[in-house]
Amino acid sequence: MTEVARVQGSSSEVERGEVPEVAALGNVLKELFNRLGISQNQYAYRVHLDKSAVSRYLAGRRVAPQDFIDRLVREIEDHVGAPLQLEAKEALRDRRLEALRVCSPDEYRLESLRDELARSRRDTERAHRNIEALHALLDKKEAEAQDIADDLTRLRLDWGAERTALARAQEDLRHQVEQLRQDLQDAEHLRQEAERHTADLRETVLRLEEELSRTGAGDLPLEAFKSRLLALWDEDDFPGAARELAEAAWSRPLEEVRELLGWLRKSVAVTTVETFVADLARMRHLEDVPAIAEEVAGIEQNRIRNAWASALSARLTDRNAAAVYQGLRSTQGDHVLGEALRQVASDADAVALVLAALAGSPSSGRLTRTSLALVRARGRDRQALRVLVGLAEAGRPDVAARLLFCLLEIHRFVRLAQQVRALDDAQIDVLFDLVTRLDDTDLMTAFAMGMTLDRALLDRLLTMMAARGRLDLLDLTTFEELKTAVTRWRRSRGQ
Repeated sequence: MTEVARVQGSSSEVERGEVPEVAALGNVLKELFNRLGISQNQYAYRVHLDKSAVSRYLAGRRVAPQDFIDRLVREIEDHVGAPLQLEAKEALRDRRLEALRVCSPDEYRLESLRDELARSRRDTERAHRNIEALHALLDKKEAEAQDIADDLTRLRLDWGAERTALARAQEDLRHQVEQLRQDLQDAEHLRQEAERHTADLRETVLRLEEELSRTGAGDLPLEAFKSRLLALWDEDDFPGAARELAEAAWSRPLEEVRELLGWLRKSVAVTTVETFVADLARMRHLEDVPAIAEEVAGIEQNRIRNAWASALSARLTDRNAAAVYQGLRSTQGDHVLGEALRQVASDADAVALVLAALAGSPSSGRLTRTSLALVRARGRDRQALRVLVGLAEAGRPDVAARLLFCLLEIHRFVRLAQQVRALDDAQIDVLFDLVTRLDDTDLMTAFAMGMTLDRALLDRLLTMMAARGRLDLLDLTTFEELKTAVTRWRRSRGQ
């Protein structure tokens, strides 16, 4: 009876909701592990793994990686002072492959391809050795044929039996040499085929490894995973469920994550969904963000949407801002960008982040949260207008105008003149130039109304507008104060 066959005879209870093949592998590993006579925590420390991972592998809640199994086998061999039988190791590997076949077909295919690649490499090595042996034999036969040719030359005048025997031997060697050359040609062809097959397999393995590096290879099927979560919640093992969900956030395939999020929304408390959504934002590949964002957009609870935006904003940089912002709906993009702007250290950083987010695309949406973040980011040190000026100077007057519109909606005219006065002369010129060129006369009029609280600023604005033939675009029927101020300004200049 083999080692694994003996281990297989023990029956540990299969946990609720597990896949039988995975649980069976766990039973085998648990029996092998028990031979070490140490705790799982101690073993996890020894092999530098998280103790929860060791527990899941041994309990059959997750397919153990081959590296984990190989290390466990080595530990047992060191402990007992003797190697496990080869049949036991092969049976253990077959048990793992069977679990993968049921649980993760793509990972099973990858493991099978790795085995085939190893066999192909061995075939290639054999082909190399065969070619080397054929070369050596061919050299030997050619040397023998040359020796006989030399003997025949010496005996060319001798018509006796010795000459006849040498001629016959020479003919035989000639046939052998020709056959060896043909065999060598065939061997070269086989080696080329083996090398080509090995290269193709290696490319396939690398491609699958790349694909599976971003998926949950070895994870339980989703329905079994849901059952596992329900069991943990029933047992009040909330930390265990939280660990499982955190791992699922980064390891599960995208479609499974979206389905899991929809299921959680209907099954558990808001706090659990909030944590899961934040983990998704922190840990998923950024290419997955737009698809997950669609699911998050359908959630009514503000705290969940806020958790998503806040966690995602922490990852926003000048390099990835465009991909993230433009991959989201306008309101979500504005939310995430606004959260990110709350964390920037300077006006220049804020300008750079907004420019990066909107690079290559027109200004879209209301940018309400972005504007709020700029206004409220640093208390009394209002950076909104300085960022707005920076955007205009950087060639994005469309974005600057959109932010100005949002700022006036948020604050109307309160302290607007005071904030403009905080700018230097060059910045004021840029701001007023932007306002003067606006196509939105309502916005232009509202801004001018905000300047009525500072006569010097208003005179400066009106002078610039008049010089460019834009003064008559102001709607003087909306604000009596503005009408009075413009009339006074014109009289002062004899207009």
